[in-house]
Amino acid sequence: MGTNSKSSHESYAIAPASAPETVEGGEGVGLAAAPTEPELSDGLVKATTDLMVAMDNLDALAIGNGVATGNYPELPDDPVERYDIFADQIKAAREAIEQMKEEGASEEEVKVQLDALRAQSLAYLNTLDPEELQQIAAAKGFEHPALVGLSGKGQHPLVHWLDPYYNDDIPSKQKIQAAAQKRYEQLAAGQTVGGMTLADLQQIEGTSGAPDAPAGTWAATPDQFKAAVDTWTQASHEAAYAKGVLDSDKLKNLLDAEKQVLTAHSPDTPDLETTKNQIQVWTGDPLAVAKINQSTVMPLVQDALASGEMSLTEAQHLKPVELVGLLRTGTPEAEKEALKATAQARKDQLKALDNALDVHQGGKQDIHTELTLPDLAGSPEAAAQVASWAKSTGELHTLQQDAQGWIHETLQSPVDIGFANPALLNTHQVDPKALTTEFNAWAKNQKVGDLRAVAGELGMPDPGKANRAQLQGYIAASFNPALDKDAINAKVQATVAKKQAAAAAKAASPLASDEAVNALKSKLASSTGTTSAPPAGPAGAGGLTQESKVEAAIKMGASPVQAQQLAQAATAGPKKPIPKAPKKPAAPGSFNGKVQALIAGLQQVKATAQDVPARIDSDVVGSWSFGAGTPANLGGTYSKTLHSAPDGSSWLFKADHNGGVIAHSEAAASHALSLGGVPAVPVYVKEVGGKVGSVQPMLKGASHFASDPHKWSQSDVDSIVRSHVGSWIVGDHDGHQANVLRTASGGLVQIDRGQAFKHWGSDKLSLGYAPSGGGSYDPVHQKLYSAALSGGLADGVKVNHAVVQPVIKSFEAIPDSQWRSMLHSTAYEGAKAGSGVHWVPAMRKQAAKKHGIAAAKVSTEQIAEAFLDHAVERKQNLRKSFAEFFVKDLKMPQAASLKHGAE
Repeated sequence: MGTNSKSSHESYAIAPASAPETVEGGEGVGLAAAPTEPELSDGLVKATTDLMVAMDNLDALAIGNGVATGNYPELPDDPVERYDIFADQIKAAREAIEQMKEEGASEEEVKVQLDALRAQSLAYLNTLDPEELQQIAAAKGFEHPALVGLSGKGQHPLVHWLDPYYNDDIPSKQKIQAAAQKRYEQLAAGQTVGGMTLADLQQIEGTSGAPDAPAGTWAATPDQFKAAVDTWTQASHEAAYAKGVLDSDKLKNLLDAEKQVLTAHSPDTPDLETTKNQIQVWTGDPLAVAKINQSTVMPLVQDALASGEMSLTEAQHLKPVELVGLLRTGTPEAEKEALKATAQARKDQLKALDNALDVHQGGKQDIHTELTLPDLAGSPEAAAQVASWAKSTGELHTLQQDAQGWIHETLQSPVDIGFANPALLNTHQVDPKALTTEFNAWAKNQKVGDLRAVAGELGMPDPGKANRAQLQGYIAASFNPALDKDAINAKVQATVAKKQAAAAAKAASPLASDEAVNALKSKLASSTGTTSAPPAGPAGAGGLTQESKVEAAIKMGASPVQAQQLAQAATAGPKKPIPKAPKKPAAPGSFNGKVQALIAGLQQVKATAQDVPARIDSDVVGSWSFGAGTPANLGGTYSKTLHSAPDGSSWLFKADHNGGVIAHSEAAASHALSLGGVPAVPVYVKEVGGKVGSVQPMLKGASHFASDPHKWSQSDVDSIVRSHVGSWIVGDHDGHQANVLRTASGGLVQIDRGQAFKHWGSDKLSLGYAPSGGGSYDPVHQKLYSAALSGGLADGVKVNHAVVQPVIKSFEAIPDSQWRSMLHSTAYEGAKAGSGVHWVPAMRKQAAKKHGIAAAKVSTEQIAEAFLDHAVERKQNLRKSFAEFFVKDLKMPQAASLKHGAE
């Protein structure tokens, strides 16, 4: 490095043949005029002369640049040799200045000469281009000089490192070498630096590369690959057991180690891809338990921004954990694209917030001003204006709530975001409850007909049949999530249906007794014969037409909807027989055995679908009268009663001692499971005998499921695994042996979902998790997995992760908005004060974190919305959750493909 180089070179006599005899009036470039003194000692004269010679030589180097100049001989073409001459002259000049100081030169004069020498040295080095600087630095011992000065801006770092005016061991020179070494390590780990890859550097340096390694990889011997895995093991261990917030260096080490393993090209390493797949999955383990915040990812994000690997939009709008996902090599490209889309969506969300605020302020400037909506009777455009205000206010509230879920966790300061986006300031926050009160006060002074116009603008299907309260509620539901438009519409339609039924009853004969209604059902059924569908015209021999059955039911006092149900039930044909499996099963694992297992599985799915009653509209069940019931001795915590439905079928009623909260949960769970294709007995919220609870049809011919896993068939196991997906998504961990039934045709169905959602926010998808207790209360799926791992299943029977794929796809296909709407009542009923629901504390905690407030200040609405947010998140992560469960807990690495949509 610099003047301490060990390289030898010839001595070039580049000074003039004769040195000047005096320094008086000397005008050499770079030599400052010395102050006039009465007398100069011989030593001072010699030192000054030596300095002049060295400075003249430096001028010749700068001007000649390798070409003969004046009386000076030709300089060498080699930049390294020329640098050596330059360094020698700098050294000679420094020695001359030191001698001048010893001979009595003033401090001022010494300083002037040193400054001139420093400027001369810097001027020469700045005439060299980057390639020459790199060549010289490499010759002087600098490692990987091509890795500094990549920006091309300002003075090249090697100018300072090569400057012989400064000593070689100063910290500033050492830092330049350290920066190059760090960047080389990044390249060796498979990263790019300034757009340069390791192969690019090897080409620049002329070192041996890896011509057989594909682009984006590095060639590794088996020993090198093992060393990379060992490095990953150490890094993952340090990240997993880090105390407090994860240090950014530990995170970087883990991500670099993962990349080093995943980008290795090592054809001679056995099980290379298997190891890579394991590392890719296992890297998520320490990241899942580590505490990662803004300080953890900030240095890595800054590096990614500098290298162009991350956009500013992504850096500003993603949470720390999401940024880690974007930085990881092991994150699938589809997930990275989704994260990038999330960042852009949040940026767009902030813009949409301000647009919605503009419309909202047309009716309410801020929380301190009164609501000033236009008089609906005063202008024909007023209805559309109010509808637009209500819709935009709802959008504003939704966007504000959604933004609260991420603005406090990004690298941007929430204060900065708030000032840039006024809609996020507290003074513009929408308070749905208070705003509904203000709106209702305004609406009382408007005509019902005008309110119907507003509701119509907002999409109410039949505003002409709604009363004032329903109209106000429907409009306010646009910005108040505690109000449900579907429920309001249902009440409007129920009122209409009741009026129609009353009119029909008045025109017909008096209402018949329950016995007469059941007799009608029997008569309708007996007249149908074996007809499989209601005839369009005259009935067959001895039967009634569809129209006559409906008419007969209405005459006996049934509502039109109820009459249709009775008529359809009566004309439904007999169940088709389920094909039987071969009596002599083939050997497990054989081709015939696999075919028979497939047939058996299809048979069981069909059997279950045939035996479990189909779900019907809840309004229809709501209109039924069940009358007095009889005790049902079916076990369980609470008493149950059996009732006859209007069609004669047997239904079970369970009173809800929590005021309807459990009933709403079980009903919502059964509805959700049916949408996902998981067999579930339909459950409905119903008031019977003055008590609120749930009703559900009884399964005919059902029996308890065998408790010995060794007796379970492959189709039984597949059914349990599919059912487990449904149990997890609704948070039901109570699927023990007594709650699984064998249907009459051989299918399987889990009943009693009353504990659905109970442990949301605190439960986990893992082997052995059974909050309801162990032993006989272990969920059946837990018994299955334990038996599978211990060899307790029958020969040839195994857990097949692929069977969950269609179930997961069905749940994924449900829009988030529909998912939230379906669980709306469950969320808001459970969040009410005093409900005693188990999941409330966990959701309160999540809401507090989301809104950045104390748990005691969290509102009922915020708890309910946290529940719905968790519901959507659980559905969105369903595939990832089960892929990790199969891989980690059940030791099935092949199930990792499930995460990417493969079976």
